[in-house]
Amino acid sequence: MQYEKKELIAEGKTKRVWATDNPRLAIVEFKDDALHYHGKKHVYFPGKGALSNKINAYLQELLDENGILTHFKCRYSDTESVIHLAEMIPVEVVVRNYTAGTMCKRLGLPERMRLKSPVLEFCYKSDKLRDPVINEYHAYAMGLCTREEMANMCYTVSRINKVLVDTMKKIGIVVADFKVEFGRINGRLVVADELTPTVSRMWDAETLSKFDVDGTHPQLDYEVVLERLEKLLGKKD
Repeated sequence: MQYEKKELIAEGKTKRVWATDNPRLAIVEFKDDALHYHGKKHVYFPGKGALSNKINAYLQELLDENGILTHFKCRYSDTESVIHLAEMIPVEVVVRNYTAGTMCKRLGLPERMRLKSPVLEFCYKSDKLRDPVINEYHAYAMGLCTREEMANMCYTVSRINKVLVDTMKKIGIVVADFKVEFGRINGRLVVADELTPTVSRMWDAETLSKFDVDGTHPQLDYEVVLERLEKLLGKKD
């Protein structure tokens, strides 16, 4: 089905969102130019948007197959997908299976240590404040979400984590951590975020390192994940 792309609704670190002729649907465009890890790391390479779009489509479809509600409708072009518009909740939920990045700095932990159980962290979505870490009591007091929504988000990300970890394990990839955002559609909570290497750490299971070991070929982290996913799912275009 064809949709008429209209005005730009929003532009973030990794994507642009365009209105369509259907008021309930939007087109999300993945950019080649993007910022990782709360805007602290700049990554650019030609074709990044297309790789992200395809990886995201496969993983969103995987969530759908496992009964997890998302805003994703379909992949629309090389760099675009169609999504259901949602009222965004300004809370990021970060799931950590291994120590890395800011967790190590805040808690004095060594890098790449497998955690005894997954850790959930919450960040207040604010570019101005650089997405500060909060807890659930902040979220309630600030009116960001209800207690029921927080419980739903925690339950859902735990389910997402199991789906991702179990799937990636089959293709020799460790899901060290990832972040998820949620939105409301007709009062129902849905996953309203991408699932790509841009918003996650996916490591080689043998080395517990990025595939782009020396930081000079960032496309490898996307290309390897996509190639292995396509082989596993049998979805090579």
